[in-house]
Parts: sequence; C-alpha cells; structure tokens
Amino acid sequence: MENNEFDEKQQAELEDFEERQRRSYERGKRLVYLIAGLNLLSDIVSIFLSHDFNLFNFIIHSALSIALIYGVTWVRYLYVVSGILTVLFTLMALPELVSLMQFSADSGFYLLMLLLIAGYALVMVIILLFNNNVKEYMYRKKSERQ
Repeated sequence: MENNEFDEKQQAELEDFEERQRRSYERGKRLVYLIAGLNLLSDIVSIFLSHDFNLFNFIIHSALSIALIYGVTWVRYLYVVSGILTVLFTLMALPELVSLMQFSADSGFYLLMLLLIAGYALVMVIILLFNNNVKEYMYRKKSERQ
C-alpha cells in the first residue's frame, strides 16, 4: 500500500513539474514573439516615417525575427549585442542631443523617441539574457530542431 501511495505522489509531482515547464515555455514563447513582432513593427513604422524602403534590410530583419522565433541561439545573442550597442550609443550621444535641443523645436521629439528606443533595447536585452521563461522556450525550440 505504501509503495502505491509513493508512486501516486511521484506522479503528482511529475505532473506539477510538467505543468510548470509548459507554463514557462508558453510565457517565454509570448515574450519572444512580442520582441520579434515589435522589431518588425518598428521596421515598418520606420519605413513609413522615413519614406525609405530598403527591401534587402527588411528581408534580413524579417529573417532574423523568424530565426529568433525558431529559437536560433546566435540570433538571440545578436539581438542582445544590438540592444547593448543601442543603449551605449544613445548614452554617448545624449549630451550632444540635449545641447541641440536649444536650436530646434523638433529635437525634443527626436530625443524622446531615441530614449524610448534605448529603453526598449535595454528591456529586450534583460529579457533575452535573464528571463528563465525565454531560456526555457529557446532551449526547447533548439531541442526540437535537433
């Protein structure tokens, strides 16, 4: 009788573990899809605002977003490096941009947009590097490809 109770307890613990893993995977999937989608959306918005459509760049950005969704590890780290560089270059350019604000009324808008982009890049870096749900999603997607 004790052995049967032990097996039931183990089975319940296993089911709980699998449910936690499934939820972690789903949360990670939503975060990765959100990051990929926001990156594509920012490309589309940039095309409309700048009136400069470069098909090659759009194809590359789309392919990288799709690769991120498929769990390609080097793409994840490419996004991380890109995000870190965005934050660093924004911080380096900030003093000059603030000094330019006195010459142009539109510069405040551009400064705000740049800070929002840098903020998004920082959040993206933190999520892609440190979020356990994203790690679970990327690990499982990599395992599915092998």
